[in-house]
Formats: sequence, structure tokens, C-alpha cells
Amino acid sequence: MRVILRVLFLAAAFALVTAFVDWWAVPILGMVWGLVATRETRPVLTAAASATLGWAALLVWTGLHGPVGAVATKVGGVMGIPGWLLVIVTLLFPAVLAGGGAGVAGRGRA
Repeated sequence: MRVILRVLFLAAAFALVTAFVDWWAVPILGMVWGLVATRETRPVLTAAASATLGWAALLVWTGLHGPVGAVATKVGGVMGIPGWLLVIVTLLFPAVLAGGGAGVAGRGRA
């Protein structure tokens, strides 16, 4: 239960820093998490999963207020990939940023 709450709290933090700062705050928050988290909490995995969940929540929120599917299809078409793949890549991006930040910070702490 504590793991779920930790991931949900961190996901909300990733969504908020993305919404109010910008995408580049994701690796910074990941680094902060990597510094404060213990090894038992699996900081890289927790940061990556939380960032993905946070961005998924932002995509759902945006989808409720705008044509995310149509935009993904059009932009994916411009890039030569299907729209669903663009959504997956969009969700992998914060996972790599946050997990990388947490991993770098955790290595520096060791």
C-alpha cells in the first residue's frame, strides 16, 4: 500500500512540474527523488513509473478537453508512425528522463 501511495504522490508531482514548469523539470525531479529515496524503494523504477503515470494523467486530462487522438494521428502521420505509437513514445519520454535522473543522482550518492 505504501508503494502505491508513493507512486501516486510522485506521479502527481511529475504532472504538476510538467504542467507548471515544463518537461525539463522531469529529470530534475527524478534527480531529487534519486537523492532522497532509499535503495529499498527502487528509485529508478519508481521515478520512471511515476513520471509515466503523471504524463498519462495529463494526456487523459487533455483528451477530455481537446482532440488528442486526432492530433496524435496527424502528427504521427507526419512523422511516419501510427498515432498510437506516438502516444507510447510520448509516455516513454518521461520514463527515460525521470529514471535517468534518479539513476544518476543515486549513483552520485553511493
